[in-house]
Amino acid sequence: MITQMVSADNGNKLLEAIKSCQAKVKAFIAKKVPLSDVDDVFQEIVCNLIKADSLSGPIDMAAAWLYKAAKNEIIDRYRKKKETLSVDGEDSEPSAEIMEISTLLFRQPETSEEAYLKQLFWEEVERALAGLPPDQSEIFIKTEFMGQSFKEISAQTGVPVNTLLSRKHKAVLALRRKLLELYESIVYR
Repeated sequence: MITQMVSADNGNKLLEAIKSCQAKVKAFIAKKVPLSDVDDVFQEIVCNLIKADSLSGPIDMAAAWLYKAAKNEIIDRYRKKKETLSVDGEDSEPSAEIMEISTLLFRQPETSEEAYLKQLFWEEVERALAGLPPDQSEIFIKTEFMGQSFKEISAQTGVPVNTLLSRKHKAVLALRRKLLELYESIVYR
């Protein structure tokens, strides 16, 4: 597949450069991502190299380009993984860490450490909610803690459902940002 994408005039030179540094670049990638993702990352950066080579002209230092691209791809994958982490119930399958935290937070604490973590979490949630605009914190509290539906709230307040959804979405994003540090300290303790 890769050989088909490379132009004939610069192709041999580029393919030789890729082959000569393939093992080292894959080893570099393997230090940063799970082994199951190494080939995917490598294939992605090689495809990007070939595209860049064909669009902007020959790449002189292919190995250096591949290392830099690998680093950027790893960072992008890490960010995407972080962005897809959901603590508000939108994912179909919550992660094991979220299940563990929710179990800890919504049951009677068995140890003093669990009681402290639960207290700390709820203090942070209250602080984060207080930092939100009133309309965002109100919709979050009503839907998440009081169990009201968007239609019920819309009927009570006269605010359209889509506006309420938008406010809730903004509240969830803001709360995620504010509570991320606490979440990481609990999960990675």
